[in-house]
Amino acid sequence: MTDSEGRAGMQTDGTRRRPARRPPDRKARIIAAAAELFRSRGYHNVSLADVATDVGITAPALYRHFRGKPDLLLHVVDSTVAAVAASVAAAPDLDTYLRASASETPDRRGSAVLWQREARHLPEDRRKEQRHALNGVAEAIGGLIHEARPELGHADRQLLAWAVLAVYGSVSWHRTSLPRRRFEALLYRLAYAAAHCPLGTGPSHGAAPPPGGYAGLAVSRREEILVEAIRLFDERGFQSVSTDDIGEAAGATGPSIYKHFPTKTDLLVAAVVRGGEQRRAGTARALSAPGTPRETLDRLLRSYVEFAVDQSHLIGLLIGELDQLPEKERKGARQTQREYLGLWVRLLDEVRPGLDPAEARITVSAVLTVIDNAARTGASGDRPDLADRLTEIGSAVLLAQSAADPA
Repeated sequence: MTDSEGRAGMQTDGTRRRPARRPPDRKARIIAAAAELFRSRGYHNVSLADVATDVGITAPALYRHFRGKPDLLLHVVDSTVAAVAASVAAAPDLDTYLRASASETPDRRGSAVLWQREARHLPEDRRKEQRHALNGVAEAIGGLIHEARPELGHADRQLLAWAVLAVYGSVSWHRTSLPRRRFEALLYRLAYAAAHCPLGTGPSHGAAPPPGGYAGLAVSRREEILVEAIRLFDERGFQSVSTDDIGEAAGATGPSIYKHFPTKTDLLVAAVVRGGEQRRAGTARALSAPGTPRETLDRLLRSYVEFAVDQSHLIGLLIGELDQLPEKERKGARQTQREYLGLWVRLLDEVRPGLDPAEARITVSAVLTVIDNAARTGASGDRPDLADRLTEIGSAVLLAQSAADPA
């Protein structure tokens, strides 16, 4: 026996090296890392090994905390919804909630992406639980709005509650930022404008077309396939839908789809092209009529509201599935989105000269998200006056001034 072996054998319990203990917050660190990876890459493009590497552990070590990737996704979504619910539960009144959420939102920018896009990959029973939890959050915010505005009926305060959630959630879908205090002040101002928007005061344009309709388009087999593909891609996610699923929904066999669309990706490309064409048509009409910058902005707002309410599934696809496009089409779609946002920002600058460009982009993104979410929320989507009410809320948020800024 060597001296070193003898010394090792003579070590007491007090000097023998002990196994490293797992940090007490490892589970929370895993959830945080997974949340960011799911948000930035998408659930299907992230492996448990990716998450483990990001945390600095082995994949087998991750299984000590989670049964698999679906279980990890469930914990990620649960934690994000629970954080929002806790903010509402802790607030004694509407203004306290608005200020607290404005302060917390910059630190949880990806939350809305997780529960709107990635939660689609949960089992149906779990998705129902999440929808129930989010509906509970909206009900709680609606209760705070009711205390501040008792004249509102239940449907109106729920619409405003979802609008407030959308304002805060809108930062999940872009990377524009501001210095922390200015960012919080702007978010508070936009959410305040949504929560306090007068409803029923603007001119009525009549009932909007039924959500998801394709008025004026010839109903051919190709069209039926495309419509069902758009719906399924929105509801389940592109990667979770097969051509057999689309064929069954359209009343056709999966192989017959290839007569009209050579690949599933061609369906997605056709859907994105459809969305771009319809939005451009509405935008052209809004810009062609004479009027002041404010009148032009109002028409652009109304055109987008009508597009979103009419094409709710198409909106969902444009929000959540552009990353699934081939590179050329993806770059083109992203560029189109940037140009559309830039148009709004330029018009808003004409209406509100001197507005900081970053503040303008954040404001416009908030308005578009309010409209998108309301058009896709079942309870709100059933309102025959939804387009009128969303136009009022959108205008209030676009024109929100600094009077309500936190001190």
